Amino acid sequence: MTNHPASPLPERGSCTGCGACASGCPKGAIHMLPDREGFLYPTVTDACIQCGHCAHICPVRKQREPRPEPAVFAAWNPDAAVRQASTAGGVFSLLAEYILDEGGVVFGAALDEELQVRHIAVKDKAELPRIRGAKPVQSDLGDSFRRVRHYLDQGRRVLFSGTPCQVDGLYHFLGEHPERLLTCDVVCSGVSSPGVWSQLVRSMAYIKRQPPVAVSFCGKLPGEKERRFHVRFDGGAQYDAPFGKSDFGRGLRQRLFLRPVCHRCPYASTDRPADLTLGMYQPPRDFHPEVPRYSISLLLVNSAKGAHYFDTLPLKREKLTLEQAVACNGALAAPTAPSVQREDFFAAFAQQPFQQVRNRFLSAAPLPRPLEKLRGMLKKRKE
Repeated sequence: MTNHPASPLPERGSCTGCGACASGCPKGAIHMLPDREGFLYPTVTDACIQCGHCAHICPVRKQREPRPEPAVFAAWNPDAAVRQASTAGGVFSLLAEYILDEGGVVFGAALDEELQVRHIAVKDKAELPRIRGAKPVQSDLGDSFRRVRHYLDQGRRVLFSGTPCQVDGLYHFLGEHPERLLTCDVVCSGVSSPGVWSQLVRSMAYIKRQPPVAVSFCGKLPGEKERRFHVRFDGGAQYDAPFGKSDFGRGLRQRLFLRPVCHRCPYASTDRPADLTLGMYQPPRDFHPEVPRYSISLLLVNSAKGAHYFDTLPLKREKLTLEQAVACNGALAAPTAPSVQREDFFAAFAQQPFQQVRNRFLSAAPLPRPLEKLRGMLKKRKE
């Protein structure tokens, strides 16, 4: 399979991987395939008839009409158990339950049996935990756009949740903003490589000698000030660490394996494509002390449709200013800067065994020699 020489698609550095082109191609001539960094990109095959539809629906090639300034709120689910199981305030869960109660369908990112991140359609509340909680790996949308259109054609309401580039891709694929479609994007600082994540999953299986079966990227424990990375293994073993001290968390915080376009993201602003935007809010210490600080969502209401649903939900809420929203979420103001080590990381990723890459880039850095000596002295004293 080779890329068609007359491909009208944007250059790789501008492609978000939304897959609108592949989903919309009338001849099925575009396939989403991973590159050497593990990100999916469209590949145009010889079945292409050069109709130009892929270029027509590509969101990268279109200038979005600016929207009015959004209304901004701190919001949280009144159910403490749901907040505890959510990345922030459990707002998405209330929104999803409302759509399901109306006989609708909810699309969101889930971990499959091999712990790869894929978008799935949820039609029952029992399945909601699968799409609850952040998964900072770029999800494989598969045929989600076509399935959204199928359910809309059936007259059902649909909630689609994803990154802003995925939401924008869906709208361009559909060619309209259907009344029965509600969209929710996330405040995103960049998506991680699915290929790197896949190797990390294999690495965890190798180290523990048993496959991992469940992962929580941003779990919360009562009283904890940092979200936790938790893994459960098939044989009963578990791994738990503050997110920033896990291999994945270190790499993400160093910005080692984000998609190239994320570093010049056109959606890194308060002008969002979705009806609603959800992110994390870090309030001042005197803000509703009965609610843990890591259990409050930032919510932007971007459209009249979003306002209708927001007003309907039984949320706890406090009005904020746009300046407050930007102050606690830099991704609402500017894209994430690339790491100076990004090229070195992916050069090693393409050529070396992953354990070497992991040890070099993702393992904890050794303490400076004086601190290492001090730690040894303190350890001896305790003994």
